[in-house]
Amino acid sequence: MDYLRWSQRLMYLTNDDIAWYSSIYDNIEIIDSCGEFFTVHLLGTQGGINYNPTLARRQLGFAMKDKPNNTLLEGLFFQEGKDTQGLKARMTHAWKKVHRKGKSELGLKNYIALDPYTSWVKK
Repeated sequence: MDYLRWSQRLMYLTNDDIAWYSSIYDNIEIIDSCGEFFTVHLLGTQGGINYNPTLARRQLGFAMKDKPNNTLLEGLFFQEGKDTQGLKARMTHAWKKVHRKGKSELGLKNYIALDPYTSWVKK
């Protein structure tokens, strides 16, 4: 295999050849959601957005068994001074009730993505 170019070597990689997550995250809890929202909010000086920890679980070593619920994929965004829905106040209030999940809720570490999830990603 030493004679192969790097691009050819990549073609032979399998799941077992790739470290999908760092073991330093084995015993942590993740912030799964905040307050009334299914996502986690990131507030900045010019506005706010959210991110979906469900999609980030694979990076922490948890299996992706199924496609995420569409409700969990809800995207939120506001710009400072243009917050007509009052998202800033709702997001700020949501940080007072942080929902965490640990190993007992998330299950065993297993970096494999099952077919329903991979089919969803391909679509």
